[in-house]
Amino acid sequence: MDILGEILKQVLEGAAQQQAPQRTPQPAPQQRAPQGAPPGMPDPGDLAEIFKQIFGGGGAQKLPDVVKQFEEKGLRDEVDSWVRTGPNKPVSRRQIEDVFGERELDDIARQRNIDRERLAEVLSRYIPKIIDELTPSGQLQARR
Repeated sequence: MDILGEILKQVLEGAAQQQAPQRTPQPAPQQRAPQGAPPGMPDPGDLAEIFKQIFGGGGAQKLPDVVKQFEEKGLRDEVDSWVRTGPNKPVSRRQIEDVFGERELDDIARQRNIDRERLAEVLSRYIPKIIDELTPSGQLQARR
């Protein structure tokens, strides 16, 4: 079961609709060309692969580990807001770099031929939403 894939699809489509001009209808996701991403930014296919890498595949097996990484870097309040129901607290690009490490982000960015700082910016925007969607009951299963 590809839970993460479905959540990513919803999150990315929601973001695309917010950024899209209102006057022109957007094509269905399967019709979008991947080269539509701005230079240095990951395209939707790359984003899906990046998030699957971070969260441990389509079933998001590494979700507890990702949450723990944020908590260990002093971001317990932020990550708790993403897990619980209610508004999500933001996280900055620098905090993402601190949580995942510049080396890991460099590796991911190099594999996808994208800019590391922009990758961290994108992760800061989407990780709170993804964790929020992965925890609809307001609780993390198998939390350590």
